[in-house]
Amino acid sequence: MVSRFTGNYTHALDAKNRVSVPRKILDTLRKLDAATEVFVTAGLDGCLFLYDPAGFEKIGDEVDARPMGEESVRDFARNFYASAQPCSIDRSGRLLLPDALKREAGLGDKVVFAGVGRRVELWEPKAWEQRRAKTRPEFEAHAKDVFR
Repeated sequence: MVSRFTGNYTHALDAKNRVSVPRKILDTLRKLDAATEVFVTAGLDGCLFLYDPAGFEKIGDEVDARPMGEESVRDFARNFYASAQPCSIDRSGRLLLPDALKREAGLGDKVVFAGVGRRVELWEPKAWEQRRAKTRPEFEAHAKDVFR
């Protein structure tokens, strides 16, 4: 059973802040028993992070295991947890995004869903293209860091 999120998909965000979750992402959420509720929080590089509940617990355990005496750890935890919100997915497979999170990522009328292993990133389309254009040429160099 594949339980990693993959692929990238662009979907429209309606006036009520609902966006259809891409079928492949929704299928993975179903495998993870998370087809009705996910957690969305401020991500890195200008995007939002979307986790299934178990994934959110796991990343939370990693955050909580860090030394609270370090200011950067406290600041990260504040931003990560304070912006995190449970978000429902309706019967039609639409995710309802809170206004604050929509603003956090500068989302307009479209959202890019990018599967990134244990999480999904939600991007404003132009920001996604800029990030990809910047990092794609560095893919092999980054692989050396990942696979040491």
